[in-house]
Amino acid sequence: MIKRLAATVPTLVLSYAMLGSVVFTGISLSSKLMGRWRVVKVFGSDVPTVFPPMTIELDKSGKLVGRSRCGTFTGRWSTGNNEVRFQGLVPSSCTCGDLRVAEQKFLEAIGSARQTKIGKDGLMLMSGGKPVALLVPQRT
Repeated sequence: MIKRLAATVPTLVLSYAMLGSVVFTGISLSSKLMGRWRVVKVFGSDVPTVFPPMTIELDKSGKLVGRSRCGTFTGRWSTGNNEVRFQGLVPSSCTCGDLRVAEQKFLEAIGSARQTKIGKDGLMLMSGGKPVALLVPQRT
């Protein structure tokens, strides 16, 4: 009993010290990004201003599923240290000319993204402080 108490008391003290110093910093970046997003614009590409209909869905397990008129593309996403990373992006088997180019440009853009900026216009994915893609929430 004494051994058990000797092991439990320091654990409780340490837990209290750690929990007592926790500072609420708001909603995590990953929670802000989860859900379905409609792609509005890809910056720095020759893709038309009106982007072809395309959405991406980011789930809590880190899976990305994107859909366009041409097919489905996939990948993984993660966050950490206020950064976002999109990895393992696999394009659809699209052979539809302009739609294929638009999908490729979008995948290149999000593959380079590291920062996000969420504002009234939507979710801006950024790389090196420059915007690469603009997404808006899609109602499910």
